[in-house]
Amino acid sequence: MELYPISLNVKNKKCVVVGGGNVAERKVKSLLACSANIYVISPQITKNIEDLSLYKKISWLKEEFAPNLIHDSFLVIAATNNRIINEEISKYCEKNNILVNVIDSMENSNFIVNATMKQNDLVISVSTSGKSPALARKIKEELKLKYGKEYGILLEILGETRELVKANISDENLRKEFFTKVIDTEILDLIKQEKVIEAKRRVKSWLLSH
Repeated sequence: MELYPISLNVKNKKCVVVGGGNVAERKVKSLLACSANIYVISPQITKNIEDLSLYKKISWLKEEFAPNLIHDSFLVIAATNNRIINEEISKYCEKNNILVNVIDSMENSNFIVNATMKQNDLVISVSTSGKSPALARKIKEELKLKYGKEYGILLEILGETRELVKANISDENLRKEFFTKVIDTEILDLIKQEKVIEAKRRVKSWLLSH
């Protein structure tokens, strides 16, 4: 199956996780990190999900699944251990144009969640198109070793500089040369040595020289 890779903005969107076990907990935490408006539907939940509910981080509907509970959802994750319920969720979502991911059932999902590593705003996702989550996790761990926190800081510096570069360097080719210089020279090494202030000073100096 050919899948179209996207990054989805779920901020303040109603996202529902049906199920209350460990898998559901992981999905809740990942959605919470993206500022989603989260509802969990399940008679029983893990202690961590319960704590999130008590602190008003999420909403817990302590009941069995019913279609009316997800009718206005933006996104639904079916994470129960009941195949029949998961399929019912999938069919309802497909009929009502709701994004749905059914755990361990690509054929009943219209999207899948990639294995993802993150360093600040740097996000790298790995997909095996549902064929091997284990391989995706292995590659993700290797990427985490290769692209450490210094890359997140480098991206932060590039982001802070971007508008200044646009304002001060009118030629598009020169802008590309400037960013290439920042990425390919000693800036990353300075960050690795925890000399972030010096790295920022050097980038600013290069910019002023244009």
